[in-house]
Amino acid sequence: QPLNKPPAELLKQFRRRESGIQLAYDLSEEVARRIGSLHLDETQVGRINEDSTGDPLTLWQSKIGGNPYFPKGLDYPRVPVSGEPMILFIQINCAEVPQIEGFDFPKQGILQAYLGGIQYADAYADKRHSMLYFPEVSEDINDLVTDFSFINARETLRWDYDEICSLDFSTERNLFWYSRYGEDFNIPEELSELFAKFSEWLDEYLYENDSDKLGSKLAGHPDIHSTINEIEDAEEGRLLIELNPFESDDWLFWFILDEDLKKRNFSQVNFYHESD
Repeated sequence: QPLNKPPAELLKQFRRRESGIQLAYDLSEEVARRIGSLHLDETQVGRINEDSTGDPLTLWQSKIGGNPYFPKGLDYPRVPVSGEPMILFIQINCAEVPQIEGFDFPKQGILQAYLGGIQYADAYADKRHSMLYFPEVSEDINDLVTDFSFINARETLRWDYDEICSLDFSTERNLFWYSRYGEDFNIPEELSELFAKFSEWLDEYLYENDSDKLGSKLAGHPDIHSTINEIEDAEEGRLLIELNPFESDDWLFWFILDEDLKKRNFSQVNFYHESD
């Protein structure tokens, strides 16, 4: 929803002092890179059956749920202790994703996140998660695994979440007014009153428009939830994916170090789950 206009006098003050405000922020690279992000639009297209049939999407399409792109001859992701196969939770065909400044996302290949257990909390608490990246994509079905009946749906998230959603991506500008936990915007004293007034107006807007339901995205700034400050305080990486799947009260976050993203190394991605 578009922002309602702030009070006219406040807007005039911002216009008069715009250049001063831009200089005053002295946005660090850490903050600046959070402004751009990619919105994920989910459209339910079907449901996966207990025997892993019923996915109407191709194996190489971007999706939430369903069956993964998985070349033959590779070891399928499994829970380390039990050996139970994980399920594909989200798959991104990188060629479908627009490029944005400050986010060195691959221009091709398939990126996947897998989760184990029957609840999101299981995957988070017990580290039952994995992320895979295939830099080359084959659309020859003979190269790919097509039978996923070895997955026991009753022992996975599919038992409660069997939806399959296609994904579309669009660029957006993040709405956030707060610096990373423990950081400051460094507002000079002469602008502190103006900053406080605008903050008060924006707080009211966020409350009235239920801003913790801003949707799923790649990159940018994590949306405000109950413990996101604590997560960010402990997390050295940047936001890779934020998901609010199936219009639930659950939020899933994946963070990655910039150097790992640049190297296309997704083996050390950190996963978090939060429930509002």
